[in-house]
Amino acid sequence: MWRRQFLGGLAAAGGLGAGCLAAPRTADGATTPAPLAEQGFPPSICREEPLADVGVRGIRDPATAPDWSGIDVPAPYRLPDDRGLTAESTVVGIEAGGQARAYPLRILHRLEVVNDDLGGPVVVTFCPLCNTGMAASRVLEGSPAVFRLSGLLWQPPGVRAALSRKEQRVVGGSRANPDAAIRRTGNLVMVDDRTGSYWSQFLARAICGPARGTRLRVRPAATTTWGAWRADHPETDVLLPPPYSTPIE
Repeated sequence: MWRRQFLGGLAAAGGLGAGCLAAPRTADGATTPAPLAEQGFPPSICREEPLADVGVRGIRDPATAPDWSGIDVPAPYRLPDDRGLTAESTVVGIEAGGQARAYPLRILHRLEVVNDDLGGPVVVTFCPLCNTGMAASRVLEGSPAVFRLSGLLWQPPGVRAALSRKEQRVVGGSRANPDAAIRRTGNLVMVDDRTGSYWSQFLARAICGPARGTRLRVRPAATTTWGAWRADHPETDVLLPPPYSTPIE
């Protein structure tokens, strides 16, 4: 059984306040009415910010395998008394097009953003400060975008954070506990290579730049253990850490 689960179909609508785009839209250009709790989005976050020096900014070209057997886990992803990827390891799992893939939190906890293809271009993210995982289509206006860390943090307004939890756009979890609660604290901010816009991982929404107000289409995903995920998805593969996967520098 999946420990926590969210449904991507609930995250298609989004509203905008003064100073934002003229109409709410999703990444494929569709427009929809906004729920009342989504209106009045504050414009204060929309300012130009330089990218902070954070070194590696995520994964561009992920490598996968049936498991971690025989791989040499590099030091940044090696834990004390490391036994590799065990049945108790926490993962974010997604399934699409008859394929299943697991993303170990020991990788996501450090790199936070993975650009992948599974049933279409997808970005899989995790914010260690918020204990939030999120997977979404990374197609912007018909073409795949590459997302990376901006080095910035942003705290979503309380009503918007509560709405994201209620509509299950994000899922809670931590490296030690797939049932860890979501925390509303400084949330990672991503930037895309197509528009240069800044995106809140918690909201799956552009908060600054040309795409401001656009919402990514959230994909169904789960936090669980590697053992439970593999039992439910015997044909799954799993993300490998760098240098097997290629990081964004």
